[in-house]
Amino acid sequence: MNEYLTNLLPIDRQKKLRRSYYLRLFVMSALLLALLFSAAAILLFPTYLTLSSNEDAKRAELASAESRLSSADEKDLSTRLALLTGNAKVLETLATAPSPSHLIGSLLAVPRPGITVSGYAYTPVTTAKGSTKKLPASMSVTGMAATRDALRNYQLALQEVPFVSVAALPVSAYAQSTDIFFTITLTLTP
Repeated sequence: MNEYLTNLLPIDRQKKLRRSYYLRLFVMSALLLALLFSAAAILLFPTYLTLSSNEDAKRAELASAESRLSSADEKDLSTRLALLTGNAKVLETLATAPSPSHLIGSLLAVPRPGITVSGYAYTPVTTAKGSTKKLPASMSVTGMAATRDALRNYQLALQEVPFVSVAALPVSAYAQSTDIFFTITLTLTP
């Protein structure tokens, strides 16, 4: 018999009844939610007090540690800063200096009939000990020349390379007339 219940109220009254039911459901849900939020806030309040007191203690501990370390750190910091400044100057010098592989590649392009090159040595820009004067970069070219003329022509050709300011060859290299072992020192332009 319950399956065939019929609502005899007029449609307007049925809508009002349904609306009041939903309104009561919404109000009760809102009150229950507010009660849950209030209970959670009350239960979290002791945790908030504990954390804020711990934060104050940690801040005081941090301040005391910073005051103890500040004097020692200032000395270390100034030492490290001086070291880093020196390293920065070296890096600036290296950034403007041409790469040794590029220099050697350019020297290999120089014609050298009668010359057998056995090695290259590169010395970057250095500072003289006890002085602030910078010594220019240099390269040494070692090898063997078939004749004096071939050696002299190779020295003059190296002198004409754009990045070479001086191609120095000791006079003693001309002592032999053939199969001359030599070392030409190239002073590079900055």
